[in-house]
Amino acid sequence: MRQDRDAARPEEPRAPAADPAAARVVAVVEQAKGMLAERLGRDVETAYDHLLDLAADAGMEPEAAAALLVGADPDLPGERPDPGDVPEPRAAPEAPRAAPEARGGPDAAAPAAGPGDAGDLAAQLALVQRLGDLGWGRWDLTTGEARWSARLYELFGRDRAAGPPPLERLADHVVPADLPHAEHLMRTLLARHEPADVELRVRAGGAVRHLRVMAEPVLDAGGEPAALHIVFQDASPRCRGELMAATRLQLARRRRRIAEERHTAVEIQRALLPLPRGPRELPGLRAAVRYLPACSETRVGGDWYEATALSRDEVFLAIGDVSGHGPAAAAAMARVRGALSGLACTGAAPDRLLASLNRMLLNPSPLDAPARGRDRPLTAGAVAARYEPGPRVLTWARAGHPPPLLLRGGAAELLEAPEGVLLGALDSPDLESVITRLHPGDLLLFYTDGLVERRDRDVADGFRMLLAAVRERPGAGPDAVIDHVLRSLGAANPDDDTCVLAVQVV
Repeated sequence: MRQDRDAARPEEPRAPAADPAAARVVAVVEQAKGMLAERLGRDVETAYDHLLDLAADAGMEPEAAAALLVGADPDLPGERPDPGDVPEPRAAPEAPRAAPEARGGPDAAAPAAGPGDAGDLAAQLALVQRLGDLGWGRWDLTTGEARWSARLYELFGRDRAAGPPPLERLADHVVPADLPHAEHLMRTLLARHEPADVELRVRAGGAVRHLRVMAEPVLDAGGEPAALHIVFQDASPRCRGELMAATRLQLARRRRRIAEERHTAVEIQRALLPLPRGPRELPGLRAAVRYLPACSETRVGGDWYEATALSRDEVFLAIGDVSGHGPAAAAAMARVRGALSGLACTGAAPDRLLASLNRMLLNPSPLDAPARGRDRPLTAGAVAARYEPGPRVLTWARAGHPPPLLLRGGAAELLEAPEGVLLGALDSPDLESVITRLHPGDLLLFYTDGLVERRDRDVADGFRMLLAAVRERPGAGPDAVIDHVLRSLGAANPDDDTCVLAVQVV
C-alpha cells in the first residue's frame, strides 16, 4: 500500500536556477509543510502527504493549497464548499465602519465581494479552514446574534441545530483551570479594544481539546466594540506531540539516572566484595564464589559474602543480604559486612555475632540514613559460621536467611536450624548456634534468596530446583557446582542480586 502511494505521489516542486517565481513556489510549499508538521506533531514528509490529500479533496494543485495555508495570494481555481462553512457575501456592511486609524476585524477592512468572486472566495476560505484545522465565529455585540462556521461546531462538539452559544456562555465550555485565561481574553478584547491570542482547553463532547484562540474586536465609529471576530485552531496534535516529547525526555533522564546509579552500585560491589577467579584455598576447605547483579537497572545492591581464615585452625564463613537496592544499599552492605568480619575476630559464637549485628542495625549511625530512607529501618538477613578444619566441625547460625545446603555423595539436603527473623526487626531476636559435623568431600552451598526466589515461580519450586541441580554434580568441585546451579536456575535474577558461596571439605 505504501509503495502504491509513493508511486502516485507527485514530485515536490523544485526551483530551476535563476527562476525567482519558481523559488517562491518552493518556499511557500516548504513553509506550509513546516506549519502542518508542527500542528500534527509529525515529520515533514507526513505533513506533505497530508497537504497532498487536502489539495486533492479541494480539487486544486498542492502549490495553490500551500499558498492558501500560509496566507499567500495565489490565483487559484476552487470548488464551492458547503454554504454553512463560510459567510454569505454581503452587498453592504452590517455596522458603521470605524475610522481609518481604528482597529477592526476582516469585515472592517475587506471590500464587499463581487458576485463573480463569491464562489472562489468561499472555496478559498473553506480550504483554509480544512488546511489549518480552523473554525471561525462572529458575535454581534449590538444584537447578540452569533454566526459559526461548520468546522467550529466540530471543534466544540456542538450540534449545529443548537446554534452558536451566546458570548457570555462560551466560558461554559472552558476547563475550569483555564478560566483565568478566558477572562483575560475578554478583558483584552472588550476593555482594552486590542487583539488577543491565547490557548484554552475546552470540553468538546466527551473529550478535552486544546484550542488556540485568535480574536480581535470590530470597532464602531466611536471606537467601541461592535462585534468580535474569533478564530479557533485545533492545537491538540501539537500539544500531544509536546507532551510526548516531554515524557520521552523525562524517561530518557530517568534511564540515565538509573543507569548511573546501577553503575555506581556495581562498582561499589566490585571494590568492596572480592570475587576471586577459580577456587580459593582456605584451611581445610576449597572455596568458590559468584556474584550476579540483578538484570533490572533499579535492583542492584546489598548481597555479600565472607570467607576468611581467622587462623590455621578456624575459618569464618558468612553470607547475607541488606534490604534496599542501589548505591545506598551497596554502601550499607559494605558496613554490615565489615562490622561482622570485625566482630568475628573476637571469637564470639555465630549467634552472638548476629545478635551484636542486630544491635548495630537498631542503633544506626547517620551514615545509614540514605539506605534506610526516612521511615524504613535498615534490615538484613545473614548466615554466620565458624569452621574448625581439625575436627571438621561447622558451628553456624542464621537470621532471616535461607539455610546452607549440604551435598554429601549423591544426596543433597538443606541444613536444619531454628527460624531466625531478619536482623534489625526485633530488639532481642531468638538466635541459636547449630553444630554440623562434616566429612571429607562434603560440599556446602551458601546463597542469597535471589537464587531461588523469582517473580514467575513459587519459592518452594526454587528450592526443589536447587536441590535437584546440586544432586546432578556429586563429587564435582565448588566451581563446577556453582556454574551448574546457575545454569539450571536461570542465572541472573531480573529483580534481585544473587550471591553463591561453595566450600568443599578437603
